[in-house]
Amino acid sequence: MKKLLLFISAAFLLLTAACGQGEAKGEGDSDSSEEKVIKVGAVPDGFPHTFQEDGELVGFNVDIFNAIFDDIGYEVEWVLTEWDGVLANLQSGKVDTAINFAATPERGEAYDFTDPYYRSKAVVATSSEDPQIESLDDLAGKELVSILGTNFENVLKENYPEEDYELVIYESADVAYTDINTGKVDGFIYGREPLMAQISQRNIPLKIVDKPFGNQPVALPFQKTEENQELIAEINQSIEKLKEDGTFSEISLKWFDVDFLAEEQ
Repeated sequence: MKKLLLFISAAFLLLTAACGQGEAKGEGDSDSSEEKVIKVGAVPDGFPHTFQEDGELVGFNVDIFNAIFDDIGYEVEWVLTEWDGVLANLQSGKVDTAINFAATPERGEAYDFTDPYYRSKAVVATSSEDPQIESLDDLAGKELVSILGTNFENVLKENYPEEDYELVIYESADVAYTDINTGKVDGFIYGREPLMAQISQRNIPLKIVDKPFGNQPVALPFQKTEENQELIAEINQSIEKLKEDGTFSEISLKWFDVDFLAEEQ
């Protein structure tokens, strides 16, 4: 009888200990689940949107994304690759979303988008020393550079369908700046915002030709899932709030000396 009682007591103690361990693990899981992390694809050298300075990732899009996800209680984990890697990671699900992504109808077939946080325009730039293009009416017969994975070449075709220019695809904007300056190519089709910042703050020897054109909504892309639909709704509320309270305008003025949101009014 004593042996039986000892066995029952030991079994009870083991069961109690096991239950205690299970409760502790459950509490730990609950804590970890509260640490919401969003993985964002970005390029490490995309001044002024995302770039590294003193070992830290900074830039216009960094400030925008940090403001949004801080507002809704997420920690941002930056995943840095070249732009084609950003696109591949987004498609494969290695990142949740990506920076500076034009919300085009074609991309809308693959992704769901938040509301735009700003609207980008395109420009053509040429050499400031020996300009090959004086206006957008001079595109015929010119050789223009576009960057792999960007949408600016489509914007150019939509706005200037009759112009007979030749398009060359580069992987790096830095190489484009060099080749335009040396006269290897005639011009560069790119985003107004990064080119304005490069010219004014980094003194690249280019000048913008004529006026900006196109009107590309820039938003956060997500794969098409019900869970992401809920997150998109949260982000949209935050975007509206941060536009109304002036946060986005402050960020735009900080990086460009221009409030791009004012153009939407």
